[in-house]
Amino acid sequence: MGSTAGTKSAQNAPEYRSRHKLRTLVVDDSLTILHAICSLLEHHEIVDVIGRAESGAETIDVVLNLCPELVLIDADMPGMNGLRASLLLAQISPGTKVVLMSMDTSPQFRGACSGCGAYGVIYKPKFLSELTQLLEIAPLREGHKSFPSPRRKTARAITIMR
Repeated sequence: MGSTAGTKSAQNAPEYRSRHKLRTLVVDDSLTILHAICSLLEHHEIVDVIGRAESGAETIDVVLNLCPELVLIDADMPGMNGLRASLLLAQISPGTKVVLMSMDTSPQFRGACSGCGAYGVIYKPKFLSELTQLLEIAPLREGHKSFPSPRRKTARAITIMR
């Protein structure tokens, strides 16, 4: 009987679970937030979390060692913030896509993010739903070196930079 329930839940699994899961690095200076984000991502199986980092500087080292396809990074960290790390990653690892996570939804902040090389910005309290939506809008395909440029803006809190 137990196998029937497993089969039934697998049949009801969302479509994104059957696709290639992006190798992802998660970065946040708060260990509590970092753990919560990684736990949610692993539970919902949206991406394959291959590493964690607690600072912008550590992010650069981890990206060079693990070669993730996606970096989810807190925009506001002490020292090297997410915007600066994104700018450096665009230069040293152009195949790595960066999505900034922030509590700030102001137009001024989003304007500051536009030139940092990140693919997009998502609102931290809704990161799971916005990340899922972002990946459905412009999935990273094998052999494709950058996310395609969208023709229209998406949900209010999600900003796609390119």
